[in-house]
Amino acid sequence: MTVLITGGAGFVGLAIAEQLLAHGEDIVLFDTRQPPPHALKQFGQAARPVVGDVTCADDIRRALAGCSIDRIVHTAAITAGPQRERTDARSIVDVNLNGTLNVLEQAHEHGGIRRLTMLSSVAVYGSSAPGPSGSYEEQSSCPSPASLYGITKLASEQAALHLGGLYDIDVRVVRLGPVFGPWEHRSGARDAMSPHLQILDQALAGQEVVLPRPMAADWIYSRDAASGIVTVLFGQSLQRRIYNLGAGSTTDLLEWCSHIARHTGLRYRLAEAGEPASVAYNLKQDRPALSTAALAADTGFSARRELAAAASEYLDWTRRLAALGEARP
Repeated sequence: MTVLITGGAGFVGLAIAEQLLAHGEDIVLFDTRQPPPHALKQFGQAARPVVGDVTCADDIRRALAGCSIDRIVHTAAITAGPQRERTDARSIVDVNLNGTLNVLEQAHEHGGIRRLTMLSSVAVYGSSAPGPSGSYEEQSSCPSPASLYGITKLASEQAALHLGGLYDIDVRVVRLGPVFGPWEHRSGARDAMSPHLQILDQALAGQEVVLPRPMAADWIYSRDAASGIVTVLFGQSLQRRIYNLGAGSTTDLLEWCSHIARHTGLRYRLAEAGEPASVAYNLKQDRPALSTAALAADTGFSARRELAAAASEYLDWTRRLAALGEARP
């Protein structure tokens, strides 16, 4: 059988594809553009790219046709910052909400879909208070999105779960925390690259990194995030419809810089008062981590890579791309 990944040419979509292929699954990568050339080379014949748009039902129908798809990972979304919200709000809603409705409707029409795992985001919690554990908890933390991205992801969650019940499709939602690592590239779907990528690029260019603040968060390495998503996609004993997925502990960008500096000689510091930073991030303040207790209890999953190991692996991956002449888009 085959897994369809919407947003399959994007950052998280490619990380999920890598994980699924390592497990021997065939995949369809559905996106508005072809995957990067280095991805197609690595994935080989087990990955079939299909160019299309989730806002077009005919495109989704075409992606589902021609192979025995029984599971879907729905990652397609626009992760918009304030500027795009001001200038292109309708496109954000069309892709994030109406695109989700299209995927559910076409999955129902296609038939035979055993599970649809939808990627949501920590952004649905917005500025809400954390749960008793000090982290955002699925049951006790009330969503209060503070951006159009968060608003549309929360609406998409609720719509997908509701339609899943009507269509007899097993829908599970993964609220993903902030991600960094292999496969991140400038696709146009995300307005801000992770600070980790910005720092790595500046390190490899021999530039000094100036941070606006340490920016602590439960940053999760992309390969760990993909592993958690695939765990939900195939989980046999899932007790909940919504799961948080983060690193399980917080790290900050000063720590990341220190690990990158060991391999590159990076110079880094915090910005002085009024000094512009060289690293940008959409959040004006840090937010609580996601509690991953529910996912761990139901599946045994936990993020495996320590930050030092992630830094070394990510740097090696980036240098291998460069050696092959495959710079990130």
